[in-house]
Amino acid sequence: MRAQSVAPISMYLMDIIINHQRYTCVPIRQFRAEYHLPDDFGVALFEPKDFTGMASIDKAGDALKTLRQTVLDGLASPSPDLSDGEFWDAFTGLFYHTLKAVNDAIGLKDAEIDFALSGYADMLHTWFIDYFRARQTKTAPTPFDTLYDEWVANSGRRSERIHHYQHNGADWHIRILNNIYGRVGLQVDMPDKTVYVHDPIYQCPAEGFMRHLLQDVVKKLSA
Repeated sequence: MRAQSVAPISMYLMDIIINHQRYTCVPIRQFRAEYHLPDDFGVALFEPKDFTGMASIDKAGDALKTLRQTVLDGLASPSPDLSDGEFWDAFTGLFYHTLKAVNDAIGLKDAEIDFALSGYADMLHTWFIDYFRARQTKTAPTPFDTLYDEWVANSGRRSERIHHYQHNGADWHIRILNNIYGRVGLQVDMPDKTVYVHDPIYQCPAEGFMRHLLQDVVKKLSA
């Protein structure tokens, strides 16, 4: 999906896990200020994105409302049997078919719809494992935000492509960081250290929608 033209102002410290190693990413504006970098230093400088033919949620508010309401209505009482695989197939299928039905207003490609379904189903599976563990051990389930952030962090990937950037006579090696929502930052290898930087300029703008939808779904499933 097409990202917003202006990155949000945030001091949120994003974690990313790559090859089982956790890294905390500093916000791009903080990194620029610390190293006196120009405003264009970021993901877009090294790998600009071509938005031609890409989906957009700018005018898809009604479509997303329909998707959300249809999915939540699919959890009408009585409470489903969460151990029933047929329930999960039908419930994730509801998300898939509804997204396809409203997609004219969004413009996703078929592969992007399949990818959205895969992520949606995987996060629900992650939640169910934790929910089942909590029931079996009679302990509190992991808070949704913690579970979700960890799920996103575990989708981390690092590009093999290396970009070079000269700063104060030093050669920095720059690699793009990705997670399930797209390009989200930079790995900056300096001569004496490596810094991980969060730059959400190209992050999928549907991330907020999906977080809140999944949170609402989990709340109903937990009731």
